[in-house]
Amino acid sequence: MSEEGNSKVQDPNESIKPRLDPSQVPKLVARLYGIQTGDIKSLPSYDDLNFFFRPATDHVDNKNIPELNKAGYVLKVMNSLQSASPEGIDASNALCAHVRERDIPTQEVMQNKDGQPYSLETFTNTDKDGASQQFGPYLVRLLTYIPGSTFVQTPYVPGSFYNIGKTVGKLHNAIADGFNHPFYENHRFLWSLTEMTRLREFFSAIKDANDLDVVTKVVDGFERDIVPRYPEFTTGVIHGDINEQNTIVSEVSGQEMVPCDQRVHDVTALLDWSDVTKSYFVFDIAITIAYCSIECEENKQLDVGGHILKGYTKNRKLNEAEFKSIPLLVCSRLCQSLVLGAHAYSQQPGNEYLLTTAKKGWPLLHKYWSADESKLLNNWKAIIEFN
Repeated sequence: MSEEGNSKVQDPNESIKPRLDPSQVPKLVARLYGIQTGDIKSLPSYDDLNFFFRPATDHVDNKNIPELNKAGYVLKVMNSLQSASPEGIDASNALCAHVRERDIPTQEVMQNKDGQPYSLETFTNTDKDGASQQFGPYLVRLLTYIPGSTFVQTPYVPGSFYNIGKTVGKLHNAIADGFNHPFYENHRFLWSLTEMTRLREFFSAIKDANDLDVVTKVVDGFERDIVPRYPEFTTGVIHGDINEQNTIVSEVSGQEMVPCDQRVHDVTALLDWSDVTKSYFVFDIAITIAYCSIECEENKQLDVGGHILKGYTKNRKLNEAEFKSIPLLVCSRLCQSLVLGAHAYSQQPGNEYLLTTAKKGWPLLHKYWSADESKLLNNWKAIIEFN
């Protein structure tokens, strides 16, 4: 692990996922937060560990939690990379508080018994031969659980894409309304699109020659066409990972006569604020379009951008350079997810969540890359302008 600015930078051969057995979670939660847990459920994650539970009793031995959240909690154990920069969690907490005050629902952070929003913990694991090994320290925090459906569990219909776009525009307006934090001024993060050229360090994870060819061309295109446009992009702090798995939605009322597979949903919360960086708002839009397109019906995938942009532009405008850059930025995010997912899987074989994007993501990347960019942008404009 190397260090640049105020951030640790991941090395290609480094495994950063925490090592904690779920059986250790109840004692950990009781010790840190004074809560007796019910059943523990592991939630999917790339590099962190997430454990969902509901309180087993109404009693809490923690003066900093006056009332239990009946919907439950998520214990989040951060990866070693982000655990090494706890100031990033302080920044993330500040951002969530800022946008919550401006009507963007997010999870709330619970204070532990010491009155702190997190602690650094070292875990001891024992193998089958009885040998013990310590891992950590890892940053541990407790977040409220927000009930609802993730977007991927709901129908992929234009109205829902539109509502996601509106939420992203509203989020960017909230952030632009005076949010700043010193941590983000010099923060480097592998998953930021500004780090796109570093993807070359992970090319060995790609085994298919055609896939490698496209990824190479996308990275080269980013360096050639996107980087010179940075001065034309609107800078700002972005979420950095709005996707189908961490967008919580609920069904819009009044659709009783609409078939279930056509019902529109609206966003009720945005989760997972650990990939936040200061870069360009258009990156957030492209990231959202990329992930929301993956599970869409194949013949409608290239329309998703138009519907999301239609919602976004109801709350916030894009300039021409930003709009024209989105197709290549979508390809760039797909490349990041596919390449880094393949690399992570080589380190965590059996973690099928890491391959979530791969099955449909590779065909989508090839489809986007081969699409006529002018026709694609004109189609999006038609969708945006259609009443």
